[in-house]
Amino acid sequence: MTTPSSDPKVEQLLREGMAAARAGDKETARTKLREVVALDQYNEKGWFWLASVAESIEERRVCLGNVVVINPDNEKAKQMLEQISFGAFTSPFSTADDAQDQKTTLRTIAIVGGGVVVLLVLVLIIFGGGGGADQPTPTFAVLATETPDESLRTATAAAAAAIITQTAAADLTRIARQLPPTWTPSPQPTPRGGFAPTALPSLPFTLSGRLIVQYGTPLTRDGYLPMFLYDLATGAQTPLTERERGDYGRFVPDGRRFIYARLVSGARPQLLFRIANLNGSQPQEFSAFWRNQPPLADQAMLSVARNGEGVVFIARNIAGENDGTSDVYYLPLRLVSNELPTPVPTETPLPTNTPEGSTATLEPTLAPTLEPTLEPLQVRRVTARDSGVNTWAAISPDGRQIAFISDRTDIGGRATDLYVVPVNDEFAPELALTEDGSDLIESAPSWSPDGKQIAFAAGAANGGRVDLFVINADGSNRRALVEDFGECARPLWSPDGEHIIFSAKRGNKWELYVVIVGSGELYQLTQTEEDVIIATDWGN
Repeated sequence: MTTPSSDPKVEQLLREGMAAARAGDKETARTKLREVVALDQYNEKGWFWLASVAESIEERRVCLGNVVVINPDNEKAKQMLEQISFGAFTSPFSTADDAQDQKTTLRTIAIVGGGVVVLLVLVLIIFGGGGGADQPTPTFAVLATETPDESLRTATAAAAAAIITQTAAADLTRIARQLPPTWTPSPQPTPRGGFAPTALPSLPFTLSGRLIVQYGTPLTRDGYLPMFLYDLATGAQTPLTERERGDYGRFVPDGRRFIYARLVSGARPQLLFRIANLNGSQPQEFSAFWRNQPPLADQAMLSVARNGEGVVFIARNIAGENDGTSDVYYLPLRLVSNELPTPVPTETPLPTNTPEGSTATLEPTLAPTLEPTLEPLQVRRVTARDSGVNTWAAISPDGRQIAFISDRTDIGGRATDLYVVPVNDEFAPELALTEDGSDLIESAPSWSPDGKQIAFAAGAANGGRVDLFVINADGSNRRALVEDFGECARPLWSPDGEHIIFSAKRGNKWELYVVIVGSGELYQLTQTEEDVIIATDWGN
């Protein structure tokens, strides 16, 4: 067993839960033990005893799987899990009413928020190097409170079993691939004091629209921050994620919702996508749209087509392929109204942004929760496995092309460059927009609203200065837009295509700046009290 929790409340609940389980009071035991693992997600004993009073085989599988992830040397849990996988499970905890319990509705605990959630949203393992204090994060499965169709139940159980079995067999080892600078663009904690550059002139006119920004002072090495809605007309900031930290926030084209990568803490923290209303209500795990098949870890660098016809992002496949490096994935998700998302047609013309005569309410409402009967969307890999370290995906406004960054040093190719590939052709020939290899490290491509140009950041591999560039989508007419201005990052085009907002670190602080695309004139947008403000999207 792992080291017991030092929290007296957790230990007391664990003792009470174990006592109730021994006495046959399963309902009380479940209540106590679910609170144990909600308060301490690494409590091996809590998960093990929760398995003893689980209401279904699926919940028992999840609990035992978490035990194995926390402690790969727990032979008893591994043996019990194997018996479940091969349909020959006889629990040492069994009582006379277990047969009936296994027919009950599929329910399990949700670590985040506590209690039972109404949708299968996540079947995932986060695994890291073994040993020491670096414990792997348990699998958190949230199952429906009502029995789903048999295909969904079978797929969920099979996916959980496959991931858990594979991870345990591999002794929870993970390829420790050192990713390029473009993979971790979030700001690091900056020492106070030092050089403070002269502020630029303030913008002499008012920009329209809203930004999604990260804002605050990083207190941890990962650099992720809470996210806010920033009104360009007034400068007012409204919390989007409260205390929850994350990155890559993107507006849904209906203007009422946003998608972002939230930080899931653990021994090896990682990002997972979530969609919610702009007021933070009705959050839903984004992986529900493809039923988390395949399970994708390290979800980051999200991009939504301006017309709502498709989403691309970066992730690693941790199921059968067990990728050690990141790849680009495409989800044919229509996000143009408050209607239930539907697949994007691939052989018919793409529809316009908003149906004519739409009567969408002005109140922020989330699209209906996915029903088990809805045909799941098929997330599609854009970059082939072992094609390099692929990052910074950006989908064109019309949803037909994807720009991305790829470092192909490990496969004998060039170092980091910018590429474009069509959406609908599987592993289609790519167009290299830059061919400077290790001389410049490109990052954060951003399409102009008309889809004719791409802005991106690029700097020398040794760090320090990072400039902004603009290039035509066919690779012609590359030009520097902002040079020798510090560390520039995350260029974002205005909806009218005339301005670009970007973040830059000059001295010890990150602030937002504006460049007029036609003239190159620079202005300072913010002078914040905190150390960091990073813009991740610009919407109306």
